[in-house]
Amino acid sequence: MTFHATPMFPGDLYDTTARVAAAAPVTETFESQEPSETWRQFLQLGWQGVLIDEAHDGAGASLGDVAAVAEAAGRHALAQPLAARCAVVPELLAGLPAAGDILRAMAAGEASVCPVLETAQAPLGAAPAAGGLVLDGSLRGADLTEPATHFVFVARAQDGEPLLLIAQRDAVPGHASTWLGIDGRQTADIALSGVALPSAAVLARGDEVHRRVERASAVGGLLACAQIVGALGAMIEQTIEYLTTRVQFGVALATFQALRHRVVEMYVAYENVRGMVRRQVLELEGASARDVALVQLYLSVTGRQVAESAIQLHGGIGMSRELPAARLAMHALACSLQWGDRFAHLDRLAGSAAAH
Repeated sequence: MTFHATPMFPGDLYDTTARVAAAAPVTETFESQEPSETWRQFLQLGWQGVLIDEAHDGAGASLGDVAAVAEAAGRHALAQPLAARCAVVPELLAGLPAAGDILRAMAAGEASVCPVLETAQAPLGAAPAAGGLVLDGSLRGADLTEPATHFVFVARAQDGEPLLLIAQRDAVPGHASTWLGIDGRQTADIALSGVALPSAAVLARGDEVHRRVERASAVGGLLACAQIVGALGAMIEQTIEYLTTRVQFGVALATFQALRHRVVEMYVAYENVRGMVRRQVLELEGASARDVALVQLYLSVTGRQVAESAIQLHGGIGMSRELPAARLAMHALACSLQWGDRFAHLDRLAGSAAAH
């Protein structure tokens, strides 16, 4: 009984990311203001510029290329914000005249922009002031696992018009509440009061902001799914290896039919989600928000089921806590909550159904 996961998008990007990820420490400290060695390597490799067009010194590659990076990182449960910094931000800023300089800096690895798009529960207000805007409210859910040089976020003008803003990290002071996720991600809520920004901080207004945020969030969700696919493939490999080498009652665990059936269920689920995610990445241009929400909803449930099976087949949570499979399981669960949990996806699907 052997198995080796086949990459959705094989190639140099996948192989290089896999080599860097395999050499990354099992646990890294993210409290420092300096990037981790793993993230530094990703910046030097130019992963932030993969989706940025050639006019702004990027590679002008496809979403499948970034998905290859995400899948390879998912195989090693990396907590670095690859989806947010390497795909969501380039998608959010693409084609905006005012974003040219920051896109070039990202492609060169000189800047790293943290997107903060979860503002529905605590709206950030932007009031006009001399020469610019004054912000009051909070930035919720900023992924600061790695240090950011800039924030890009949504605020609302006094008349309710949405604004897409960008600001240097030092220009957005405020009280931050931080917490560490089960997979090592460090997230922050930043309370802002009377923070002044120049008018040049406004990148887009009105309905265009909604379109860009929806598109960028869909891209982020799909890449989180790609990370889950990578984690699930690695989990199945490790589970099969464990059952093949672990002996009980004088025989390998892999000889027990009930355990073999459970592994088959994991494999079938993996192949299903792998095909769904790959197709959705290839067809994103013609896909609707409903299509993406369906994939994310399905994977949030299936990924949890496969993760639970992997832990059980390794002997249960008490026996597997220190094993790589447990880290992969926690990574898959955390990724399923990125860019909306299953309840948010159900709301999107219900809203789409109501609209029709």
